[in-house]
Amino acid sequence: MTEDKDLIKCVILTLRKSNVIVPNALVAEIISVKDIEATDTGPAWFLGNMKWRGVDVPLLSFEASGGEEISRVNLNTQAVVLYAVGAAGEVNENPYLGLVMSGVPHVSHFSRDQVKTDVDELEMESHPMVAQKVRINGASVSILDVDAMVAMVEELAA
Repeated sequence: MTEDKDLIKCVILTLRKSNVIVPNALVAEIISVKDIEATDTGPAWFLGNMKWRGVDVPLLSFEASGGEEISRVNLNTQAVVLYAVGAAGEVNENPYLGLVMSGVPHVSHFSRDQVKTDVDELEMESHPMVAQKVRINGASVSILDVDAMVAMVEELAA
């Protein structure tokens, strides 16, 4: 079976109140959060560092970065580990980011014709981790801005 080169392969991440998509190539692994070094300082969206394959990975909350209250991370919390590739394709000091999820992610394929700018959301307040709001087959989703997430973590470390 040949693969259609015009299809975009993405992972849809289910969050508490919304769905975000990220290119499949940026997803390293879906994990249960176990060892987290929580912090009481810093912004609410930074939940601390978690251990993943012997590396400290910053764990972020999409909801908290948008100003929502979030519940505590526990052993039932799922996270997606993302490759933290910068805007120019360079590997950053910390090559991974973690993002808390609340549902089961799934891989989907979309054609460019299925993805439309969400004109209803253009005037809405922007979210720091959203590159763009789109509609895919009529459903509203956000495109995750991994570059912005990398910048947020780098700014926090500075």
